[in-house]
Amino acid sequence: MITFFQDIRYAARILLKNPGFTLIAVLSLALGIGANSAIFGLADAILLRPLPILAPSSVMNIGNTTPDNPYGGVSYPNYRDLQAKSQSFDGMIASELSTVSVATSAKALPQVYFGVLVSDNFFQALGVQPALGRAFLPEEGKVPGRDAVVVISDDLWQTQFAKDPSVIGRSIRIKGIDFTVVGVAPPTFTGVDLYIHPAVYVPGMMSQRLDAAPIDPNQDRGDRSYSVKARLKPGVSRQTAQAEIATIWSGLQQQYPENNQNLGIVVRTELQTRIAREGPDAALVGLLMALVSVVLLIACANVASLLLGRARARTREIALRISLGASRTRLLSQLLTESLLLSLIGGALGLWIAYGGIAFFQTIPLPSDPPIVIRPVLDARVLVFSLVAAILSAIVFGLAPALSSLKTDLVPALKTNNSTAFGGRTIGRNILVVGQIALSMALLVAAGMLLNGFRKSLAADPGFSTDHRLMLEFDTSLVRYSPQQTTDFYRKLVDQTRALPGVRSATLARSIPFLPDQYMTDVIPEGYQFPKGQNSDALFANIVDERYFDTLNVAIDHGRAFTVDDKDGSPRVAIVNQQFAKTYWPNQDAIGKRFHLNDPKAPLVEIVGVTHTNKYLFVGETPTSFVYLPSAQTPSKQMLLLVQTSGDATAAAGAVRELVRGLDANQPIFNVRTLSTFFQQRAVTVPWLITEVIITMGLLGLTLALVGLYGLIAYSVSRRTQEIGIRMAIGANKRDVLRMIIRQGLVLSLAGIALGSVATYGVVRLLTAALAGFSSMNPITFIFVPMLLIFVTLAACYIPARRASLVDPMVALRYE
Repeated sequence: MITFFQDIRYAARILLKNPGFTLIAVLSLALGIGANSAIFGLADAILLRPLPILAPSSVMNIGNTTPDNPYGGVSYPNYRDLQAKSQSFDGMIASELSTVSVATSAKALPQVYFGVLVSDNFFQALGVQPALGRAFLPEEGKVPGRDAVVVISDDLWQTQFAKDPSVIGRSIRIKGIDFTVVGVAPPTFTGVDLYIHPAVYVPGMMSQRLDAAPIDPNQDRGDRSYSVKARLKPGVSRQTAQAEIATIWSGLQQQYPENNQNLGIVVRTELQTRIAREGPDAALVGLLMALVSVVLLIACANVASLLLGRARARTREIALRISLGASRTRLLSQLLTESLLLSLIGGALGLWIAYGGIAFFQTIPLPSDPPIVIRPVLDARVLVFSLVAAILSAIVFGLAPALSSLKTDLVPALKTNNSTAFGGRTIGRNILVVGQIALSMALLVAAGMLLNGFRKSLAADPGFSTDHRLMLEFDTSLVRYSPQQTTDFYRKLVDQTRALPGVRSATLARSIPFLPDQYMTDVIPEGYQFPKGQNSDALFANIVDERYFDTLNVAIDHGRAFTVDDKDGSPRVAIVNQQFAKTYWPNQDAIGKRFHLNDPKAPLVEIVGVTHTNKYLFVGETPTSFVYLPSAQTPSKQMLLLVQTSGDATAAAGAVRELVRGLDANQPIFNVRTLSTFFQQRAVTVPWLITEVIITMGLLGLTLALVGLYGLIAYSVSRRTQEIGIRMAIGANKRDVLRMIIRQGLVLSLAGIALGSVATYGVVRLLTAALAGFSSMNPITFIFVPMLLIFVTLAACYIPARRASLVDPMVALRYE
């Protein structure tokens, strides 16, 4: 330990004696480590952060699978059977996320929150102890609709009850039903979903009563709406648990074939589940981490190049220490300690860069009521990541220069202040600079592809109009409407809205493009042959009324739009997009074709119209099949009211609110936004933020590579001073010297571009896989980027080249 501290002190003195070298090396590492830490903070918030529960790594997810849905839920009866028969787990819980209305008293207006229906052992199995009160009792998970008790979140306790301890035993209203508060969750527990922080937890046995459902969903094996988590017993592996669950499931398939047939079951870790469920987000995280790692590699190459240059200056010092008895192992330890100190200083400075990056990511807009939380933070996990990155960086950039320094030939090194042990060769630094240029090219090509894709996506028609349009969301289940009450409410709402002054049109829809909560349905096209083991395709869909296409200006390419005659009891109809028609009936007219919805025994649905294939989830998505269904034939409790106005759309919000209050003062309204604002946040701002990040990575990589190239050429000029003097003494002019030095940089640049062209192939594949449809190939990118690299590398070489051309031959001949 004493030796280590001695090495630290010596390393500090060495670095202080070389402030220029230290500053460049520290800044290079700070940029590389800081950028990596910022991206890790984002990745942690989106994908990697463990659940806030006891021993989260031992908690597995159990879900049903189908060929077109790798992550499905489990029915409550199947959950109970799995729980009773499994021996691999210490506890198994079920939960179902829902949107609920909560009123803190009988007189208070209800507000919309996320809530969770949970099994009675939810808190105990997860190892979560309420901060106040108690968790649910076993008997509160047995009788449907009997135990109206609730555990509230710490956030709700703080914002609505001012952390009043007397909240235990008080009554709050959830969907119009009085619930007794029995507990408050601890502030560290934000639920079992990374993005969604529920406000209330209620027993799953209250499901039917809360939804006023005619049939108890907890008795339906076909209702696979629950997420199931289970904690492995000590010593039991995931593979063992998977084998046992598969055996149990095989028995349930034989016992209940009508509901469990063609369903698989899988046991996954939380990370595996997130990757399966959030595929695009996982791909984006992987892409960003891969690209930012390239920036760190360039930074490490930069510092390694600087260290190789310093190795020659320290040749005599190393030789002298060896001759005095220092072992090469001891010297290696000292040199690596210097690298480690450099890296730790760079990492500490990089935390400021990481802080700025994370603050930038916190500005990502997520237009959603109730809010969806993706909040990267500079916490202990990011600090540990930064420390590990610093240590690994020290090894990556410090080991080769340290080993090179120890290869000193003692006799020549001791005879002169500048050993010829290294001669005039700079092969190692040349290789590093070529690698830096190659990696910079790959980053710049990635940035160019994304910028081109973003530009094309913005220039393309989104497929619907957004100006002078307002959106408001409703959910009649929040006030426990019957199906008939739901129909009457929405009909009155849309009819009275159309009559408001300044309203040109109004329509109802289950969703709109780019809304996070998209509606899905299973389709079974007539005569279409699915792959073996697959019976249907799960597709995105929308439920709309007859004014939807006119109100949002969505064009019908072929056929007709819905009419008031497409009502309940009339023949089932649908409108599909061109991609749907192309997928199931290629080279045929889709009008008149039919398909089943959800069940092969369900009535056939006839296609009456075809729309253009637009964007539905992401501005850069690949062509996606889509279905529109008439709201009169497919009623939904959750709907959007879309209002087209003649003036400012925001001004209509107050009038609509008053209208709703007159219809039902207890009906919550949420997601009130203009469509232009919503489109800007979802379709423009988020993709542009991604593009900005990758452009910044490309510019960082280029800057670091230029610093490395400049350092190499400057070092080379200093080494070739005598050679330059001789050349000038025998007749070379300044232009010849300038051309010679610039040619050296040009050769390195061309070699880097050639190598970068190979690396670019991998980057193109990575981008097209992670951001398919958004990253766009553009030949100009592959012309502009190499030209840019040549130009900036020549610029970086000019200063040392000009300095070389001004060398006095007489001074140069006396050099060394």
